[in-house]
Amino acid sequence: MLRKTLLLSAVLMLFTHCKKEDTIKKTVVQDSIKPQNVVVPIQKVQDNSQIETVKAFLKWYKENEDKIHSFNSIKGGILTETDPPANYYVDFDEVDKEIKFLESSDVFSQKFLSVYKAKYVDGNEYFKQNPANDGPPFGFDYDYFFMTQDDYQSDLKNIGTIQFTVKPINEQSCNVEFHLKNCGMTYRYTLTKSDKWRIESIKNIS
Repeated sequence: MLRKTLLLSAVLMLFTHCKKEDTIKKTVVQDSIKPQNVVVPIQKVQDNSQIETVKAFLKWYKENEDKIHSFNSIKGGILTETDPPANYYVDFDEVDKEIKFLESSDVFSQKFLSVYKAKYVDGNEYFKQNPANDGPPFGFDYDYFFMTQDDYQSDLKNIGTIQFTVKPINEQSCNVEFHLKNCGMTYRYTLTKSDKWRIESIKNIS
């Protein structure tokens, strides 16, 4: 009986020792494991470069509107009181100068400039088929960029108060929409990106 008791005690002591040793090993192993690097999400900075492109154009246009209209791209009409009126036609040398000046702003895509020139090509063809020399030339009787004869100039004096909304299309294109309260027009500028954002088209959506 005494022998069984001693044997049982020895087994219990051995078991207890092994349990403690196992616990120590686990603790050592756990302590030796370095915590993995915790990835802290970085909040993406809002990209306002699309809006800045549109603002840059509005500021540039405000400063250069007179220069743009100084190109005598549409010729004809009543020149003097004594000379007979001449039918309207397009001077493409002047058109090329105008487009080169627009290109110097660095805010328009090549597609925009191509469409801009096509407006003159179509207009010249219209003048050939519909000769006229009195009144505003058809298709050129309002501002091309703001599509109105109303007072958009007052809005351009306070560009900082205009609210812009960016509507992404994909990584290389988006729409920027805004409203000009004085002339009552709402615009959608479609922008595309190569090395930077540039204006590809302008539409009136009001």
